[in-house]
Amino acid sequence: MKVLSSLLAIFVAVFSLNALALNDAQELEFTGAVNEGDLKTVKRYVETTDVKLEDSYFAWTPFLMAAAKNQLKVMEYLVEKGAKITYIHPITRFNALHHAAFNGSKPMVDYLVKMGIDKTQKLKGDVSIIRALREDGKEKMAEYLLSIGFKDDGCQEKRCF
Repeated sequence: MKVLSSLLAIFVAVFSLNALALNDAQELEFTGAVNEGDLKTVKRYVETTDVKLEDSYFAWTPFLMAAAKNQLKVMEYLVEKGAKITYIHPITRFNALHHAAFNGSKPMVDYLVKMGIDKTQKLKGDVSIIRALREDGKEKMAEYLLSIGFKDDGCQEKRCF
C-alpha cells in the first residue's frame, strides 16, 4: 500500500508540473494555431492546459498575435476567455488596433473599438495611427478611423523619432 501511495504521489506531482507550463513543442503548436486562426487548437490549449493569456512569446501575447495575423475569431475567443486588450508591444509600440488598421480590417477595428481599446494610443515618436497609415499609403483606413472618431494628433513634425 505504501508503494502504491508513493507512486500515486509521484504521478500527481509530475502531472501537476506538466500542467503548469507548455513545453517547447506545445508552445509552437499553440502560437502557430493562434497565428493561423486554428480556433479548435487554440480552444484545446486554453481549455485543457494552463495557458496564461497574458504570457508573451518573444514579446507577443496571443491576443496581439491574433491581431497581427488578422485572426478575428481567435481574438474574440481570447477576449471571451479573459485576454486583456491593452497590451502594447514594447518595441514597435503597436497595440491590436494598430495591427487591425494596418491589415485593413474594418471588422476587427470595429470590434476593438466596441471592446473599449484606447483609440488615442500613439506609435513610437508620439505618431498617431492616422499619420502612420497615411505615410504607408493606407488613406482609406485613415479616413475610416477619422470617420469613427479618431484624431490626427500627436507629433506633426517632419521627423518624430
